[in-house]
Amino acid sequence: MNDLLKRRLTIVLGLLLIVGGIGTCRKLASSRTSPQRTNAPAPARMVRTVVASNGPVPITIPITGRLRATDRMLITAEVSGTLLRTPKPFREGVVFERGEVLFRIDDAEVRAQVNAQQSAFVRTLVQLVPDMRIDLPAAAAKWEAYLRSVPVEGELPAMPQVGDEQERNYLAGRGVLDQYYGIRALYERAAKYVVSAPFRGVVVAAGVEPGTIVTPGTRLGEFIAPGMLELETAIAATELPLVHVGDTLRLVASDGGGPWTGRVIRLGESIDAATQTVKLFVRVEGNDLRDGRYLTGTIDVGAMENAVGVPRSALTEDGSLYAVRDSMLHKVRVSTLHQGATTAVVRGLVNGEEVVTDRLSGAYEGMRVAPIRE
Repeated sequence: MNDLLKRRLTIVLGLLLIVGGIGTCRKLASSRTSPQRTNAPAPARMVRTVVASNGPVPITIPITGRLRATDRMLITAEVSGTLLRTPKPFREGVVFERGEVLFRIDDAEVRAQVNAQQSAFVRTLVQLVPDMRIDLPAAAAKWEAYLRSVPVEGELPAMPQVGDEQERNYLAGRGVLDQYYGIRALYERAAKYVVSAPFRGVVVAAGVEPGTIVTPGTRLGEFIAPGMLELETAIAATELPLVHVGDTLRLVASDGGGPWTGRVIRLGESIDAATQTVKLFVRVEGNDLRDGRYLTGTIDVGAMENAVGVPRSALTEDGSLYAVRDSMLHKVRVSTLHQGATTAVVRGLVNGEEVVTDRLSGAYEGMRVAPIRE
C-alpha cells in the first residue's frame, strides 16, 4: 500500500510542476514588450540642376532637308512611236547642251500625213487661182505667187495676209483656211516627236532604251540643271512667325562637308495636319553640292530678353519647373516664351535659383533630392 501511495503522489506532483511551468511561461511571454520600430528616411534622389541667370537667350531653329534642283524636267512622251537612237545616248550622268536632242521618236507616219495634206492643199490652190482671177482680180496675183511657193514635201510657208472680209469669206468657202490650219496642227504634232534640251543640264534618270515603243504618257527620263539647288525642309507651325523670306543660315552635310550659305526663298502656306509643320524652302549656293544631298543647319532668329533657357524635357505637364530649396523640390510657375526641338525659353525664374533639368517621374513638392550642378 505504501508503494502505491508514493507512486500516486509522485504523479500528482509531476503534473502540478508541468502546469505551473506552463503558466509561468505564459505570464512571462505576456509581460514582454516589443521594441519600438523606427522607419529609415527615404534616400535623396540625384537630380541635375542649373543655376538660373536671366539675360538674352538666342533663338535658333534647327533644320534638315534634301537638296533638289530648281530647274527639273520630267520627260514624258506626248506621241506614240518607236524610240530612235540619237548621236548622244540618254544615260544617267550624260550632260546635254541647250538645244541638243534628248529623244527622237519615229515620225514617218505623221510626215506622210503632212505630205498628203499639203498635196491636197496644193490641189485646192490650183483650183482657186483661176476662179480668183475672175471673182477677186486684185488678190489673184498674191495667191498665184503663194501657190508657186508651196512644196508638196517641205515646210509650208506662211499664208499671205488676208486683205478684207470678202477675201476671207471667199477663202473660207473654198476650204483654204481649213486645210492650211489643219497642216499647221500636224506640224505642231510632228514637233513632239523630237525632244530637245531646254537648258544645259545632266540626266539623273533614264527609263527607256532605243527601240522601245512608247505611248502618250510614257515616262522617258528626268533632266536637271545642276547649278541651281534648293533645300526643302519643315519647321514647327509655332515657329513660323519667327522666320522670314530672306533670312540666311549656314548649312553642313552629315559627312562633314561644307559649310554652305543658304537663304530662305519661300514659306509654305498650309500646315501639315499630321506633323503640324510648315514647309520651308532654302536656296543654297556653293561648290560640291549635288541633287539629293542631305544638309543640316540652324536659322538664327534673334534673342529673347530677360529670359532663361532650360531643357524642354524639364517642363512639367502644366508648364512649370522644379527648383531645389533646402534639398527639397518646389514647383515654380513660369511663362514659356518659345519651345524649340530640345530647348525652351522661359521667364519667371529668379537669378541664382537652382532649377532641375531632368525629366522627373513621380516627383512631388517636398521630395528630398541631391542636386548635381551641370
